[in-house]
Amino acid sequence: MKFKWDKKYLYWGVTALVVLAIVVLFNFLLNNNLAIRTAIGKLVKILLPIILGFVFAFLVNPLMKWFEESVFSIFDKQAPNRRLLPKWKKNLYRILAMVLSYVVILVLTACFVVAVIPQISESIVNISILFPKYKENFLVWFDQLTRKYPEIYKYLGNYIKENEEIIDNWTDTTLVPWLTTLASKSSVYLLTFFKALKDIVIGFIVSIYVLSKKELFKGQAKKIVYSIFNVKNGNVVIKNVRMASDKFSGFIIGKIVDSMIIGVLCFIGCSIIGIEYPVLIALIIGVTNIIPFFGPIIGAIPCLLLLLVINPIHALYFLIFVIILQQLDGNFIGPKILGSSTGISSFWVIFAITIFGGFWGIPGMIIGVPLMAVIYTLIQSILDITLRNKELSRDTNDYIYLDHIDNENKEFVERELTSVLLAKKKEEKKKLAEEKKKAKELKKHAKASENEKSEVKEEKEPENEEKSE
Repeated sequence: MKFKWDKKYLYWGVTALVVLAIVVLFNFLLNNNLAIRTAIGKLVKILLPIILGFVFAFLVNPLMKWFEESVFSIFDKQAPNRRLLPKWKKNLYRILAMVLSYVVILVLTACFVVAVIPQISESIVNISILFPKYKENFLVWFDQLTRKYPEIYKYLGNYIKENEEIIDNWTDTTLVPWLTTLASKSSVYLLTFFKALKDIVIGFIVSIYVLSKKELFKGQAKKIVYSIFNVKNGNVVIKNVRMASDKFSGFIIGKIVDSMIIGVLCFIGCSIIGIEYPVLIALIIGVTNIIPFFGPIIGAIPCLLLLLVINPIHALYFLIFVIILQQLDGNFIGPKILGSSTGISSFWVIFAITIFGGFWGIPGMIIGVPLMAVIYTLIQSILDITLRNKELSRDTNDYIYLDHIDNENKEFVERELTSVLLAKKKEEKKKLAEEKKKAKELKKHAKASENEKSEVKEEKEPENEEKSE
């Protein structure tokens, strides 16, 4: 069957390449043109309240939907289906859901600010004051350890001696002053937050409007899509946008919830073990856990180094605890919350974090995974449609051991494994050797029979001569 190019798939393929080229070009111009960066920075600053409003709406929407579809359905079975509700009920349920959602979020935020922020500030102050003492205690402990185990000194002693001055200078001139500045400027950071409060308040108001009229916005967006594209392509666009929304919301919100749980479990575990500064360590572990794959490592390293200086034994306990916690998260908590929200393998997760993290830093690491999931799904859809048009299998497993596809009946011919091929060759050699052996024996028998015949003939010749005489 001759493959026919479909203009629709060609269009989407070219569109994907153009979008990718625009993203790369935009990133290049953004990093290499000061005027463009300044203009974009000014535009983002002006639009920041609107952007914050859409971000708030995006994050609050799942909680609001939960109130509308799950909580209110206890009292009204028609609540999940808004189309069947009268207008006054629609408005009432939407207002109640928004109010309850924001109340829950504000209460959690207030608890975090009241309970966590003061302890973090206190921890940073204590570390900056007591760091010289911690360093001295660590050196004493290390000296005792090397006396007890001289082999350790052979490996680490020379290195520490060579770099002791560098370490002292770094801690005295960089680390301790930074911690002191961080602690002393807590009020400055708080003031900066209040300066940004105007944008946050406007963003909050925008999010309320977006959430209250989200169905209207959806309808307007669909109307625009069908006005630009024909019906068939419009359906494809809406389907893919819906898929992208599900990927992003499922992953980002699920990751936030997962990280909050990990932070709480880390605090409980550190408190039980008796590790110093449990609130600060739990916050670092919880926040960095939002970054997929590398997040737990990024968070654990500074905590481990800090505890190594403060109390090396506790650093060992913390290392064991974090490994157990990350195994629990990777095998139970994460899959339970996130499920298959991305649908991509670990390789593509690492690929996405590396590529998008290189472009956009930490934010790129966070949004890179759902973005990669969207790109992967779009490419997979295009490939599936193309293979279906060629009447070929879309199951990847059918191609793993494929040697070739028969051109006439399109039958999949599997490539034989090396061990099987070697066994076959060995069997063929054995058969060939047996055939040679049989041929040799046959030749030998034939020669023997010829010799017998010639002997018989020679015996008969004298007899014939006697008879003739």
